[in-house]
Amino acid sequence: MGIFCEIIQKEKNRRRINLMFKNKIYNIVLLAGSFIITLLIIAKLSGVLQYAYVPQAGCEPNIKKGSFVIVTNILPYEKFKLLTYNQNSEKFGKGVYIQRLVGTEGDKIQIKNGNLFVNNGLADKGIRLKHLYKIDRAFVNDLMLKGVSENEFYQIDDNYFLTNLSENQLSDHFFYERFINPNQDKDIVKIYHKDWTADNFGPVTIPPGKVFFLGDNRNASLDSRFIGFVDESEITGSVIYPKN
Repeated sequence: MGIFCEIIQKEKNRRRINLMFKNKIYNIVLLAGSFIITLLIIAKLSGVLQYAYVPQAGCEPNIKKGSFVIVTNILPYEKFKLLTYNQNSEKFGKGVYIQRLVGTEGDKIQIKNGNLFVNNGLADKGIRLKHLYKIDRAFVNDLMLKGVSENEFYQIDDNYFLTNLSENQLSDHFFYERFINPNQDKDIVKIYHKDWTADNFGPVTIPPGKVFFLGDNRNASLDSRFIGFVDESEITGSVIYPKN
């Protein structure tokens, strides 16, 4: 009987030790989790880390419509990087935009036939962009089979459509050609008082304290061509995810 009681007591001790160990692990995990959550809250409130939903396609193909991005305000704001800024246009409303910083104070900006030049040098090299293309019906069908929504195509006649495509979406098996919009844009004329278009814009020199933003989806972006120069002080952060 004594041996039996001793075995029972040892089993109770073992269970007590296991319970104490589990409680200790639980408390450590709870404490670590609370610490991480506190850090994330502080990071978000301070702007060190911001999480944002992107509802528009203005920065495709690099930031997909409907995706999330992570932004920080502790990195230096580099030219030709994707940044966030406060947009305070009276016509288009207030909000935070994500676009590419392409020009700072004193830079000369010009767009020729859809290609960006900064200080007379082609600035689009090495950046994945979307441009407007005229394509045939067969190409439309192929793109839809690959998952492109029918809402992405604008039909201009019985056989041809307009759509925004990145270079890796082009195919030599189908007809395509860059489409340069010849029509003046009233918003551009209102801001810059010149008969410029989205594809043939400038040259214009950026004033002191101002910067110039463009979306990577060049024919589907509400950027500095339409809302004007942005105050440098309105820049709020740099995109760190997706990779910038």
